[in-house]
Amino acid sequence: MRNYFYSILFLFLGLNQTPTFAQDTKEITSIILQGARNDLNTCAMSPNKYKRMAVAGWDNEILIYQADSPFNLVQKLLGHQAPVNSLAYNFAGNMFASGSSDQTVRLYDSLYRFVPLNEVGNNKHETAVHSVIFDRGGKYLFSGDKDGKLIIWDLNGKKSVRHYLTGNSIQDICLSPTPANIFIAHSDPQIKIFGLATGALVRTLDGHTDVVNCLAMSANNKYLISGSNDKSARIWDLKTMKTLFVLNTECWKVTSVGFTDDSKYCVTGCNDGSVRVWETETGKLISKWNDEQIGVKELCFSKNNQYVLIAPRSKESKDFGARIILSGLEPTFKPATSSVGNENNPMRRQLDSIANLRTLTKQDSIKYKAILKPEDIKPKNKPKSGNLDKPVIYKTPM
Repeated sequence: MRNYFYSILFLFLGLNQTPTFAQDTKEITSIILQGARNDLNTCAMSPNKYKRMAVAGWDNEILIYQADSPFNLVQKLLGHQAPVNSLAYNFAGNMFASGSSDQTVRLYDSLYRFVPLNEVGNNKHETAVHSVIFDRGGKYLFSGDKDGKLIIWDLNGKKSVRHYLTGNSIQDICLSPTPANIFIAHSDPQIKIFGLATGALVRTLDGHTDVVNCLAMSANNKYLISGSNDKSARIWDLKTMKTLFVLNTECWKVTSVGFTDDSKYCVTGCNDGSVRVWETETGKLISKWNDEQIGVKELCFSKNNQYVLIAPRSKESKDFGARIILSGLEPTFKPATSSVGNENNPMRRQLDSIANLRTLTKQDSIKYKAILKPEDIKPKNKPKSGNLDKPVIYKTPM
């Protein structure tokens, strides 16, 4: 059934399969998005209701695509004067930020209109910005740079309000389970936890033996994943602050990590073009993919876990575009069942294949009205009696 599903999926997308390097794991294939004119450094996925994804890199442009088939390029954002190193959506999806080697942070609204941010006093970057991330409430934005400066931006006031000097070059920043702290990966083996009120070092997570390049925290706040030059990624238990699993990525440099939105799975990407999907609670390898023509700069899961978006650095090929690969995971969105039609119905099979790719639209409901019957949806509070004159008493909670 799974092989049938993947066949239908890629027939629908019109994709060409590429060789897989997995033997005991699930097969993964890929496509290349058009639009990029140089290597990419970063990518980000919007919340599901906005259905957008973004990539950016050395051509100084930010490319916005549809987050579902046919993955069309819908917008280009200009303004940065140097390579873009980091992108982030806030949790609500109505704000978007970018950090660049031009020493600036740019903010956009839900329609990708530029929102100026004011740099106040010494609260400004004077070297390349490596990482940006929003707080959970969407009130603040954090940015870290090559000199180790962490800046806090007040998004209501549209200005920088505080900065801390944290030490070595900031490779990546990540929220912590408590809003009082933030995780920082520096150009050294330690992961550092800083207090946002004081800027003081709270504690370190020790285990890596080389530079830590990337961090990500699970949505359930239970796990942290880190990637390093020591040929490994680590899953950390945030309750004990201890290493839960050391993932053998079989590469020299882990450059990007991430979690699915349900926290059940995580992904690692390496400079040799390899991608591995793991089960979070067991450390079990689920699937793997490799392209020796690229190095993975950053990656992230789609919102239904079905594919992984990759921002690549090209080694020899001139195909600079972002890659989309199947994750090897079952999609979290399941097509609706109906008493009308079954798996032998051609319309039902076509509808199911579309539903696994994206959310069904009003146009779909018109096209497939023989299967999606509005009369099958019954009002929740419709009175049982057909006699309109008969009094009906509705109880409400006290």
